Amino acid sequence: MSEQTTSGDGDLPGLDDAARRVIGSAGKAPIRVIFVPGLGDRLPPLVHLQREALRTWRALGVRTTMFRVRWSSDASFQDRLDRLDEMIERYEQRGERVALMGASAGAGAVLAAYARRRSVVAVIIIAGKFLEPEDIIKPVLVRNAPFAQSLSTVPKLLEELGPDDRAKILSLRSARDGVVDDEDTLLEGAVNETMRVVGHVIAIGYALMFRARRVVRFLREAMTD
Repeated sequence: MSEQTTSGDGDLPGLDDAARRVIGSAGKAPIRVIFVPGLGDRLPPLVHLQREALRTWRALGVRTTMFRVRWSSDASFQDRLDRLDEMIERYEQRGERVALMGASAGAGAVLAAYARRRSVVAVIIIAGKFLEPEDIIKPVLVRNAPFAQSLSTVPKLLEELGPDDRAKILSLRSARDGVVDDEDTLLEGAVNETMRVVGHVIAIGYALMFRARRVVRFLREAMTD
């Protein structure tokens, strides 16, 4: 089961020609953002829209890849974390600097991956749900077992993140979510920002389309600290 990239880059080992040109001309490796969507990653139309939004980030000098947890599958959260970690390592071995971005349930996946691999340069979470499993109705947890597992795993992993680690996390949230409790989208010690939109899905779409420049600026600042 392979993951798909949104930039047209393959997963072959070693630096590609574009990476060599960037490193040779600027002395820095290209930036790769791995995006992890939420529970809607089983819906092709939604995945397509998110992928198309991510394609526009190339104009900002950022390469993007989508990693689908497949929350409604019978895979374990640990197994999917291992697969995400392998993807991060492949891009790092190609000489790219890797950042993680997760929306909704995907926030838990990227936070857990970051706790495991601190070489990740920065983390972005959008309308994140990574705490308080009791707030989720039981049928949703039963139907999305990896999500239920993440809600019990991530809080413990967050305890391993110190102030410097948390400063490299940007949390984007709506003014009023409506799906996730507003307090749950806040992460102590991270850079928490409220967007002038209302709604869970709207916040995710807005962030991908209209907060790209803000995110890229945050990534570059995190890499210079």
